[in-house]
Amino acid sequence: MQANPVIVVGLVLALALADAAAAKIYKWTDEKGVTHYGEVIPPEYKDQAAQEMSPHGITIRKWDTATPTLTPEQRKAAEERVAHERDEKQRAFEQRRRDVALVNTYTSTQEIDAARERTLQLPNQAIRGLEPRLKKAQDRLGSLEQQAAALGKAGKRVPDSMVSDIADQKVEVDTIRAEIERNKSQIEIIKAKYEQDKKRYLEVTQR
Repeated sequence: MQANPVIVVGLVLALALADAAAAKIYKWTDEKGVTHYGEVIPPEYKDQAAQEMSPHGITIRKWDTATPTLTPEQRKAAEERVAHERDEKQRAFEQRRRDVALVNTYTSTQEIDAARERTLQLPNQAIRGLEPRLKKAQDRLGSLEQQAAALGKAGKRVPDSMVSDIADQKVEVDTIRAEIERNKSQIEIIKAKYEQDKKRYLEVTQR
């Protein structure tokens, strides 16, 4: 499978431009009058006049004096805002990365459907193999319980070995059932994952 090169290049460029646009550049002057540029103002120059610049050299904001001292509540709110912005940027970056991988893996929604069906083969095969085992275990359990019931009606004691066999057979039935349910859950997860991939693929390629 080979992706549409126009889409891939476009997403890669969007990724690079978005990251570049998100970068902050500061301009400040040291005690010797030398102008400096950087992504972070050194602590010793925090009280100096400074400017925040865009990557293209446009002044976004500037201040002539030191930033006013913040209260603990204001400082906490500012830190939370910065953390939130950082998390949002990281989520956006991860989404763009997944988008690039998506269009680089598939060239159509039909390929996504085909990949889903291939992935579903394993849990479906597992279920087909487990169902006969479950029926056999259920039949044996039913037979043992009938024998135990017949002995009880006849006033006879059920042997300890039979009680043990019934308990073991119940465990076997429950274990097989749990394995079947696990595979069924896996099937639903796979379907949801590929449906989400297909929806996102259409959003990205149509955009």
